[in-house]
Parts: sequence; C-alpha cells; structure tokens
Amino acid sequence: MTRITRHPKYYLHDGSVSIHARLPFVAGTVFRVHKYFFERESEYFRKGFRAAGPQEDGQSDQAAFRLDDVKISEFERLLWVFYNPQYMYDEQPIDHWITILDLATRWNFPSVRDLAVRQLQKLDMKPVERIITYDKYNLDKSLLLPAYILLCKQSSRSVDDGKRLGMPTVLKINEAREYAQRFAAEQGCPSPTSADAEDQELVEILKDVFDLS
Repeated sequence: MTRITRHPKYYLHDGSVSIHARLPFVAGTVFRVHKYFFERESEYFRKGFRAAGPQEDGQSDQAAFRLDDVKISEFERLLWVFYNPQYMYDEQPIDHWITILDLATRWNFPSVRDLAVRQLQKLDMKPVERIITYDKYNLDKSLLLPAYILLCKQSSRSVDDGKRLGMPTVLKINEAREYAQRFAAEQGCPSPTSADAEDQELVEILKDVFDLS
C-alpha cells in the first residue's frame, strides 16, 4: 500500500480537519488545516463535510476528507490565500491567480474568486489570454473592454489567436472594427482604420456589439 504523506507546510497541528488531495492513481498528500475557512464561505465544503461518513469526515488522517482531481500545487495556492500572514497578494504571477480563480469557481468560494479577479485586473495579461480566461470562468464582460479595444486597434491577428478566441468573439471584434473604421472616416480621417477611432468611441461601439450595459 502506497504511503500517504503529510504536507510539509500545510499540515498544521492545531488544524481541525484533514484533507486528502489527490489525482487519479496518485497517492496524494494529507493537509491538516482549519475547517473554519472552508465552512465560512464554500457551500461545496459545507455540504461535503455534512455528507461525509465516519470514514471521510476529516477528523483524522485515516479518515481524511477526500478531494479528487486536484494537484497538490493547486491546492497549495488556494491555502496560501488563507494562510498568507501579511496578505501580500501583489507579488504573485498570473498563473498563480488563474489557479486560485479555477478552484474558487469549482468549489464555490465567492470572496476568493473576487480576490482572484481583482488581482488579475492589476496584472499585464495579453488581450487574447485575458479574454479566453475571463470567458472560461464567466466573468463580467465589461472587464474585457480594454482587451477588446487593443484587439480592435491591431492591424491583424494570428490564425491561432482567432481559433483560441472562437468564432463568436472574432466576428464581434471584426464588427466593432468596421464600425470604428466607419466612424473614423466620418470624422474626416484620411485612409481610416479602426485604430484611428478614439478609445471612448470604441468603448461605446464595443458595448453595443457585445450587448454590455
């Protein structure tokens, strides 16, 4: 039988619940953490803890509450939010916050999800990456207006970027570009392109095209 290891950092001896995080066919790692953080906000964990039988109630390592299909490194990042002693959030990279956003969405931590979005908003993401990420997690599309503006002003985009964005988004961006080019022409711009439109005008065009209030 494969031995399950205790996490070197997040096995806290004053913790109140043992959680066994694992991937299929991997022994996984046991975390000993404070149940309060999970019950305070996550309906997923509140229901899970209530429904767990004595073999998985988290009262001991042998009866640890199971979390399947999660990497140890991913769960570490979520726990870092709770156990960050100085709340120093601004030094973490994009992939760190995308992982936190993913788990907060999957396990219904609304405040943690909001935190991840706020931090991503501060970071310099490529417009295509931001659009793909925000669409995947069904975030407020109005947050994407700066990214849409950048794409509208680009003279071209790669085939790969177009495939990743998906046809509906590409068609709307192209529609907005056409409106912006027409507006620039009406303003008397010689050889107008969508890049000649003012940002505020592009915002209004994009709000209309993407049906944003």
